[in-house]
Amino acid sequence: SVGISKVTNRMALKHAMENAFSFADVVLVENAVAHLKEINCAVLGDREEAIASVCEEPIGADEILSYKDKYVGGGKGGAKNGAAKTGGAKSSGMANLKRKIPADIPESVEKAVKDYSVRAFQAIGCEGVTRIDYLYNTETGELYLNELNTIPGSLAFYLWEASGIPFAELLDRLIGLAFKRARKEKGLNFSFDSNILKGMQLNKGAKTK
Repeated sequence: SVGISKVTNRMALKHAMENAFSFADVVLVENAVAHLKEINCAVLGDREEAIASVCEEPIGADEILSYKDKYVGGGKGGAKNGAAKTGGAKSSGMANLKRKIPADIPESVEKAVKDYSVRAFQAIGCEGVTRIDYLYNTETGELYLNELNTIPGSLAFYLWEASGIPFAELLDRLIGLAFKRARKEKGLNFSFDSNILKGMQLNKGAKTK
């Protein structure tokens, strides 16, 4: 969200590059997806079992979701810094962003998003909750998996509430997954004996007067 711009001409590209280089010494320039519709889907579980949430369609104030859209804007009484409030209170940031739930997309696209989300989640070994963002070209039907947002980047509790999993149950499931992971890690080795440095003489350096 920081240092990212969408441009349509050479002058705008120049300003975008200057902005990006103020944050990093390497910059990525790529083709924008035309006729863009952003689609998000969350996944809950681990490599053995995972489920996908309903899909959402974020509606940003600009052509892309800015830092302000995600983390600064929000309703009155919202939590600061994008932290979620339960009990019916409004939240700032992504939780309070304008969105369509479920997303206004064809059933075939929704099915593909959910399928790709679970497969991507399990392929890289995610655990807990991850929100996966897609770029969808509404004219050509092309669908691009853009990024995976893991905890603490995204809990996506609002997607699970819309999927029939209330916040308290989501926390119970996450705690259960954490205990499951802890049990697995107890059976793993994190160190092993080696004589690779045996006999190595280290130079202590020259003495000075």
